[in-house]
Amino acid sequence: MNEPHSTRIGLIAVFFTICIWTGFILVTRYGGKGVLTGWDVTALRFGVGALIALVFLPRVTLPPIKVILLFSVFGGLGYAIAVYLAFRMAPAAHAAILLPGALPFATAAIAWLWLRQEPSHAQKHALLLVFIGITLTAADTFYHGAHLTGMQILGDLLFLCGSSLWAVFTLLLRRFPTPPLTTAVSTTLGSAILFLPVWWLFLPSTLHQAPISEIAMQAIYQGILVVFVAMMLYTFAVSCLGGQTVALLMAIVPGLSALAAVPVLGEPLSLLTMAGLVAVTMGAVVGARQKPLRRSRD
Repeated sequence: MNEPHSTRIGLIAVFFTICIWTGFILVTRYGGKGVLTGWDVTALRFGVGALIALVFLPRVTLPPIKVILLFSVFGGLGYAIAVYLAFRMAPAAHAAILLPGALPFATAAIAWLWLRQEPSHAQKHALLLVFIGITLTAADTFYHGAHLTGMQILGDLLFLCGSSLWAVFTLLLRRFPTPPLTTAVSTTLGSAILFLPVWWLFLPSTLHQAPISEIAMQAIYQGILVVFVAMMLYTFAVSCLGGQTVALLMAIVPGLSALAAVPVLGEPLSLLTMAGLVAVTMGAVVGARQKPLRRSRD
């Protein structure tokens, strides 16, 4: 596959991943006051995902157990638990800022500390633009959110934890390159095996109290689109563009979520958020123009 073509289809994969992640923020914001607990949503995420993964299992060659565990802990179970617990403590609008917004910085920092890979000048400029855009968007969101409570601060810390876990997963994809379908199958099955027995035996659940519509929405979006489709698209994009470039592009999600919330949820769009979206988009464009490394690590 030649480099221009690889870059082009990598960008297409990122585009659809961004759409799914944006929908994830909107779906979770819409159902933020639902009946299901965070543990239930996690169970639906990996339970439904595992059923799909079992269909494709005969078509893939699973990586070593060590890789499956690493993918499951960082890109699957650990990320999901941190995020869904955070959604119960902090507003979903904070997730739109802190999850994808912190991702490029966490990825760059971990790549430097772990892989001794310093960001290039173009990536530094892109990170600066993304930082300005995220700051503008966050300033508007947190200002209108009034005073933060201790529970909200804990939730925000969990969102940052989730972003950091996903950053490690992003770098693991370059450290242990596997086909997108193999990554999705191994991560989903590994997470399901680790979590579902614990959830069934020990964790609180309101699944039997939730309406079918709520269960179906979470099962389809979380278990199919997020954990399986988006996982394959994201893995493919990283293989084409590199982890730090993809992380920069994902920073478009906060502004795009705010933009989509206008017609979907009837929420207003401020000038600060619009300015933030422009700055992040410029940063993402600058970052996307950086050529990915040829080596299988990022």
